[in-house]
Amino acid sequence: FGQDTPHFSTFSKNYERRFKDNDIFEKIFINIVKQAIEYKLVDGTIFYTDSTHKKANANKNKFEDKIEEVAKTRREWLEEEINEERRNQGKKEFEYKDETEEKHIKVSTTDSESGYYHRDNKEKGFMYLDHRTVDDKCNIIVDCYITKGNVHDSNPFIDRCEYIKSTFKFDIKNYAVDSGYLTLDIKKYFMDNNIFGVFGRRRFGTKESRKEKNKYEYINELDIYFEKKTGEVLEYNGLIDKLGYKKYQNNDKSKIVRRHIHEEWNEHFNKNRLSEFGKKLYQRRKEHVERSFADSKQNHGYRYAMYKGIKKNQHYTWLICAAQNMKNISLKKAKVNTNNTCIIILFKNILNF
Repeated sequence: FGQDTPHFSTFSKNYERRFKDNDIFEKIFINIVKQAIEYKLVDGTIFYTDSTHKKANANKNKFEDKIEEVAKTRREWLEEEINEERRNQGKKEFEYKDETEEKHIKVSTTDSESGYYHRDNKEKGFMYLDHRTVDDKCNIIVDCYITKGNVHDSNPFIDRCEYIKSTFKFDIKNYAVDSGYLTLDIKKYFMDNNIFGVFGRRRFGTKESRKEKNKYEYINELDIYFEKKTGEVLEYNGLIDKLGYKKYQNNDKSKIVRRHIHEEWNEHFNKNRLSEFGKKLYQRRKEHVERSFADSKQNHGYRYAMYKGIKKNQHYTWLICAAQNMKNISLKKAKVNTNNTCIIILFKNILNF
């Protein structure tokens, strides 16, 4: 204590000369998380993930309109299941192939690595996204991953889960995320890894289509739908489309209901969401990850990106989250060890690294 604050150029020059192209910032972050694990402040079985946007240092009115060729996402595992069903029904298999589509995007002339962010009821502009995961026990941040602002929340989710598991050897048992993560790939990941997943509620289709389907009830043992009011039966006609939807119809084909080949996954996760444990888990998601973002923005200058480019923003984010974790560790340890002050424990964390 009592020493002058280092000149701001000390870090900036060292970054350019020594730290720019290495993994020192990630190692600092990982080391602090491992200290939290040693202090028994991380449970490692219950996690919450969400994203928040940071404004890029770029004028939203200065951009170029560009057309980008984007490869359409393929789910080869699903394609194989669909074709297996068609083989069982004596139908010709579908031929799937790689396809691309043109997307019109805005590219900032100031910071080309940022992405144009536009969501309902939120500010539009060039942003970066922090995809953050926190542990349930003491809200320790276990992952923070930066992408462009136009990347969907669900895109990096599975890779980041695997990163967390391989880095810290966690055995993930429970996970709560909002409705933006309700994709077929993430549902499959939860099912394959025996994870109790809870998603926010999301309604598919129009109000009229949902109302129409609610007239029918599915009987799993018989693989049929029947109309609740009349008792009329709709049977599977052996047809399945390229997206994996099976058709059920009555004798005169006047009534048709479509059911996805993995519709039972939706039923499974709806049951999770409506369970007592699922409701508590989803409530704690908001209390944990939203609070973590609020702390970053209120106390760590996180509303605005301090640097241009994904790499620099990722490095800065690792440092911010490491500092946030150190503060959290110090506060938690101070409650059980009254002989040490929070600030002394904070500096011990730094010295340990």
